Amino acid sequence: MGSGEEGRNGRESGMSIHAEKAVVDIKDGQLLKKMLAYAVPHWKMITLCIGLAFLIVMSDLARPYLMKIAIDDHINGLHKPMYAAEAGKADRLQPYGKPVIIGDTAYVRIGAAEASEPAAIPDAGLRKAQIVEIGGAQFLTEGWPDTKAKPEVRQIGGATELAVDGQTYPAKELDEDTVSKFRERDTGGLLTLGLFFLITVVGGAMLNYVQTNLLQYTGQHIIYRIRSQLFEHLSRMSASFFDRNPVGRLVVRVTQDTETLNQLYSQVIVNLVKDIIVLFGILVIMMQMSLKLTALMIVVIPLLIGMTIWYRIVVREAQRTVRLLLSRLNSFLAENLSGIRITQLFIREERQLEQFRQLNGEHFKAGLRGVIINSIFQPAVGFLGNLAIALLIWYGGGSVLDGTITFGIVYAFTHYVRQFFNPLMSLAEKYNQIQTAMVGAERIFELLDEKPSIVDAEVTKAMPKQVRGEIEFEHVWFAYNEGEWVLRDVSFKIEPGQTIAFVGATGAGKSSIISLINRFYDIQKGTIRLDGIDIRDIPLEQLRRAVSVVQQDVFLFNGDIASNIRLNESGITDEQVREAARMVHMESFIRKQPLGFATPLGERGVNLSLGQRQLLSFARAIVFRPQILILDEATSNIDTETELVVQDALRTISKDRTTLIVAHRLSTIQHADQIIVMHKGKVRETGNHYQLLAQKGYYYKLFELQYKERRQMPDAR
Repeated sequence: MGSGEEGRNGRESGMSIHAEKAVVDIKDGQLLKKMLAYAVPHWKMITLCIGLAFLIVMSDLARPYLMKIAIDDHINGLHKPMYAAEAGKADRLQPYGKPVIIGDTAYVRIGAAEASEPAAIPDAGLRKAQIVEIGGAQFLTEGWPDTKAKPEVRQIGGATELAVDGQTYPAKELDEDTVSKFRERDTGGLLTLGLFFLITVVGGAMLNYVQTNLLQYTGQHIIYRIRSQLFEHLSRMSASFFDRNPVGRLVVRVTQDTETLNQLYSQVIVNLVKDIIVLFGILVIMMQMSLKLTALMIVVIPLLIGMTIWYRIVVREAQRTVRLLLSRLNSFLAENLSGIRITQLFIREERQLEQFRQLNGEHFKAGLRGVIINSIFQPAVGFLGNLAIALLIWYGGGSVLDGTITFGIVYAFTHYVRQFFNPLMSLAEKYNQIQTAMVGAERIFELLDEKPSIVDAEVTKAMPKQVRGEIEFEHVWFAYNEGEWVLRDVSFKIEPGQTIAFVGATGAGKSSIISLINRFYDIQKGTIRLDGIDIRDIPLEQLRRAVSVVQQDVFLFNGDIASNIRLNESGITDEQVREAARMVHMESFIRKQPLGFATPLGERGVNLSLGQRQLLSFARAIVFRPQILILDEATSNIDTETELVVQDALRTISKDRTTLIVAHRLSTIQHADQIIVMHKGKVRETGNHYQLLAQKGYYYKLFELQYKERRQMPDAR
């Protein structure tokens, strides 16, 4: 293991990379401001959706009111108070509605407001009239008798009158034809109301369809932008960031945490506005119909507010815990699936399963707690809604019997109460989604707010097109963790075109030097120069384009051979890919494959041998034509026969190119122009192979040790 890896492990000692902060110190207002910033570019679409929501609410609220009109004005309209006038003076009734002419008299129904006015008739040419049902017969009376007082029918001298509370009202019994004439208006009115009801249903459904599609379109665009920003941000993060953040956690950020925001943008925001419009709209309509019934229903609101405050506190914490444990679960899963061969090789399946069950059990308990909280809150809201309806039936039913409120108003109120509490029920679900989204947003913005530790200088110095490859370390000190120095006062100079090798025991600092040259990490003291320019002043893109690194652990992407060599760089031609493969003597092997360079590779190149993967990584490094080539234990996985082939290729590709080699096997670096021997973070010896052997120092001991091992290998067999 190289010193860089040891340093990283040391830095993480005493803590698990799966550990994560449970609570992020960020206020809800700040989170909402950041989340809404992503919606601002789509404000026109969101405004349109809010407008559609307003129309949908109007169609929803219109239906109970249409039912109220149908009941009070038409189904029970026959017995409403009326004004009557001579047929020739029917125009005087026009302000109250379209009159019905029966014989030589015109009649028009009036509303509760007109009937509650003082007894004086506003027009001297008008008189009161009303149809009263007694014993299944319909009687037309002159005046407005109190029907609740059980009027009696009297026959006096051939005339019919109704007696109510000591008062008498002239009346006459109506035949079925006359009653039908009074009902004609009701039949036509019910047909018209039914048509309007159908229009509100169909129109509301169409508006809902359009709004849902627009919201999904907007939400997906916003999430696409957030995911792209997250991936771009992650691609700029420094190596130290990935040292302390497992892949599983980052995958949760980009996938599941962003999906919680998708629900917020595509459903919650506009529908929340819609629900608020519904609540205020219902309150306005109910107050217009009956202030007493409205006040009776509002009695339960303080209880609802108290429950909502409690719910907000507990569900937010529950969601934080769920997201935290889900992140740990995914991190553990990604790590163990990647290392499944090691698990099977050392027969650790049961132990790993035990750890997974423990994490899975913790996640299950946290999720169950959220379910229990919701199972308490939502039924409680439903109970309050049913309590309001019970109060409505008790008080409203009595008022109908007293005649102070019409049955249509009570019927409409029952619908409006249900409609009032339906948004509150859905608000519980939306609030849960909001809290889930807020927790996801905390994680996302925590990640986006974390700045890369390796960035371009404020004032950069551009490199020339042709980099010479001169590298100089001047009194360099470096530590992964403060105070734990991995490199101590390291100084050396590499001339352009030289092949330089770094050797030393594990932990000597060889790999750290490699990581510093392309600025995976920054040094704490000293200076590293490339062609006389401090590498911290060189733009990262230019620096890393000039340097290609071949690592011991080769990573291959899911794709074909050609795409893994060119890494989807459109500027690299197929001929350049083939030339790179020829230079590492891999072309013949590739051509034997069924699809040649288009042969697909399995995950991480599992269908290639270790040596073949290493050769492919050589081709990848060469095809980008770097001025500096770094081989970090790149030949450790190659057999002796393949190593001879690679050594031959290295002599070719190293020509006129600065080459740095980190190696344990000294046989692979004997041709180097200069060998730098590292020990405990310091440069101990410098020279070529023969010079170092002549010194009989640390390098000589390493060489003798490896030479002795090789001589003993046949005896061991």
